[in-house]
Amino acid sequence: MRTEITHVDPAYRTYADFYMRSAYGAFPQQHRHIQGSMRSSLILVEQSRHEFVDPAVDELVVSTPLDAACSYDWNMGSGWTSGQSRTGDLIIVPPGTDSRWRAGGDRRLIILAIPTALVSQLLGPDCPADLAATFAPLGGSSGNDAFVNAVLRRLWENSGEDEPINRSLADRLVEALVCHLVMRAGTVTPKLAPGPFSLREWRKLEDYVDAHLHRDILLLDLADIVGWSVRHFSRMFRQATGKTPHDWIVAKRVGRSKDLLGKEKLSLAEIALCCGFADQSHFTTSFRKATGMTPLRWRRGRV
Repeated sequence: MRTEITHVDPAYRTYADFYMRSAYGAFPQQHRHIQGSMRSSLILVEQSRHEFVDPAVDELVVSTPLDAACSYDWNMGSGWTSGQSRTGDLIIVPPGTDSRWRAGGDRRLIILAIPTALVSQLLGPDCPADLAATFAPLGGSSGNDAFVNAVLRRLWENSGEDEPINRSLADRLVEALVCHLVMRAGTVTPKLAPGPFSLREWRKLEDYVDAHLHRDILLLDLADIVGWSVRHFSRMFRQATGKTPHDWIVAKRVGRSKDLLGKEKLSLAEIALCCGFADQSHFTTSFRKATGMTPLRWRRGRV
């Protein structure tokens, strides 16, 4: 799902672009990109007293003060809110949201800008249509959040090292951060990937299997999706889900067959073929094992 943000300021491609070209450019700052497959921008900035207006951008902007003890006010369209800017606070600007800021003193922050396309990719089918509304409960300062503070610090440290292990770590940190924020906002409960799989890897596995249920699905193909050996994939899959890959695929085939039994006027043999079972007998045996009844009895019960 692609979440559309329709009121983004066209003058700036990204928040990092705005930060360098606006009045914020007067502040000492460093810019980095996360070294992973999920491109996001990082800014380390030393701010002083100011009152600025930030335009809406097509990104989720997350920040945390590293050093701060000053008055702090923000306005995201519903009036000014006042507070104290403190080390470790969580500060959020939802996508497509204009904001005003007043800082009464010096503070040093790490800022992460995550493209909405990436947020949508991470949340997959669970992604709401309105990401601005999803993150609105966290708009401005939400108080201390040790997890976000630790993740942003680690992302900054990690961003200077372009090694495969660092790219993999960066991907997982961004995934964990997005899920944490969505759950903290309390508007969506995202599906989490099991065990050692990242959300991106697990979604690729599910998408592949869902698209190929009508065909033979080889264990080698699944292992290749996540870049593991067949032996390691099988072991990690069983450890993470409590099922073998074969059992997981069969469960998906049965789930697909239920949809067809309930919605389509297809024969049992046709459904067996559509769902990748060897024949109607194999379909019936697998369905009974999973549900305790035959496909025909299940269909009759749905009428």
